[in-house]
Amino acid sequence: MKGPLLSCLMMAVWTSWMIGEMPALSAEQKSGKGEMKRILPRVLEGYQWDGKDEFYDFNTAFRYMDGAAELYRSYHFKLLLVRRYVKAGHPSILVELFDMGSSEEAFGVFSYQSGEEEVAIGQGSDYGGGLLRFWKGRYFANVYAEKETSDAKKDILLLAETIAKNMRVGPKPNLIRFLPKEDLMENSLRYFHSHHVLNHHYFLSYENILHLGPKTRAVLATYSPAPEKGKTRLLLVHYPSTIEAQRAYNHFLQTYLPEAGATAGPVKIENGRWSAAKLHQRYVIGVFEASSEEEAKRRLDATQRNIVGR
Repeated sequence: MKGPLLSCLMMAVWTSWMIGEMPALSAEQKSGKGEMKRILPRVLEGYQWDGKDEFYDFNTAFRYMDGAAELYRSYHFKLLLVRRYVKAGHPSILVELFDMGSSEEAFGVFSYQSGEEEVAIGQGSDYGGGLLRFWKGRYFANVYAEKETSDAKKDILLLAETIAKNMRVGPKPNLIRFLPKEDLMENSLRYFHSHHVLNHHYFLSYENILHLGPKTRAVLATYSPAPEKGKTRLLLVHYPSTIEAQRAYNHFLQTYLPEAGATAGPVKIENGRWSAAKLHQRYVIGVFEASSEEEAKRRLDATQRNIVGR
């Protein structure tokens, strides 16, 4: 990698589930280069663009990101623009601007690694270790100085704020609206398509037991009713068809909750907590690490009611 982009993210071995899913850069994507260049300012507070923009698409991202490219590819990213800003006596600032194709995917890749200092830029942001990450609309961006100084954070925030003002707001993934709100930790939301990403946040199995892939959509949330009750995970997966959902559900029960039987009632696991699952049309709902059998049932039923009601 040319910079610290995703240096703290997993570098797992990704399987071939993505192969063949994305075409070469289209004419529409090529026209998007102009829009991305418009979003980024040429000069700001003494910083000036060095005039050497670099573009990478779905098929050429490895030239810039090495193995980390697979994370962005799993979110179907369209185009990456890399721009450097220079100012005499100051470290260069690098901007990596990703056109993710939709605001849902932009939120998703942002949600992969969040939890640092929220700095109120775009529709979601965090700053830590000299790296600012934010998303707004269909775009996700990394902004960082090539050397951390006392003024670097101020310069990074100012540049990122200027960039974000040139972007349009977009919606979060629709799946999120089905999640029960009670006890939900808002900053815990993770949206994804790949079982590698799921395992990064909550390990289920080395095998893809839920049949996740480019055409599935999934959200993982954490609930914390009280410190003494610990944290509960809720997973909601949407499949392209009821048949695919049924197959994934059956496979999941057979391999992860065989004790649950056909009804998939809550099962007490080794650590004394409870897990359960439910199938509803094209959705599979899973609850993990619930504090009680009652809590597991309650969160499953609440999620199903939200799906039916909306």
